[in-house]
Amino acid sequence: MVTKRQLGIMVMVGGGLTLLAVFATDLFGAGQWSGFGPVQRIGLTMSIGAVLVGGLLIRLGDRPA
Repeated sequence: MVTKRQLGIMVMVGGGLTLLAVFATDLFGAGQWSGFGPVQRIGLTMSIGAVLVGGLLIRLGDRPA
């Protein structure tokens, strides 16, 4: 059975990896936009949201999800 803490860790890791992917895309210059494009902004917003939700789930403890 998955606990809220385990689910929170999985969501936070996924959000963190997505956050790194957004910045790596900008670093390597993929796409035609100079700077952050609209899809990168959406990815950045969603990944920050996932990290925050993951943090909240971690704080809820070892109750079943």
